[in-house]
Amino acid sequence: MKKYIIAALLLFLPVSPVFAALKLNEPAPAFSLRDGEGKDFYLGDSVGAQSGEQGKGVILSFFASWCVPCRNELPLINSLTDELTGKGIKVVIVGFKEDFDQIGELLKELKVTKPLVLSDRYGKVGEKYGVRFLPTTFFIGADGKVKDMIFGELKDAAELKSIAGKLLQ
Repeated sequence: MKKYIIAALLLFLPVSPVFAALKLNEPAPAFSLRDGEGKDFYLGDSVGAQSGEQGKGVILSFFASWCVPCRNELPLINSLTDELTGKGIKVVIVGFKEDFDQIGELLKELKVTKPLVLSDRYGKVGEKYGVRFLPTTFFIGADGKVKDMIFGELKDAAELKSIAGKLLQ
């Protein structure tokens, strides 16, 4: 039995999406998702060569309503959104594999009102980014490249500010 399990793992391991995960300083995958008001958000409008904005980058955080670390992290992100936006950093949170009904209930409960909220209902964007754990946060520079990634809960405001500082350099 062990032989079959090992053979199956060896067969599927090379094509596993884990090997397609993003790396630092690689371009962030382009995407568009709708916000709660039905407006489309295009990453390329905020970062990269085609960007129409003069911002410093984007913080892109994937979360889910059932995720306890996400529930801890979302109020932290919310509390720093105004400060980060003032520095030219767009803060975007993405409900991973959830619709706006689920997302809305959670955000109302946690009083999260400031970041741009998107829904990745079918997980397609999360797939492009290699999201395997929640929360997962990507720091995307004005050049459209991934400057840092955090897999798991951000510890505190100092950690978020420190990593966001990479977008200001």
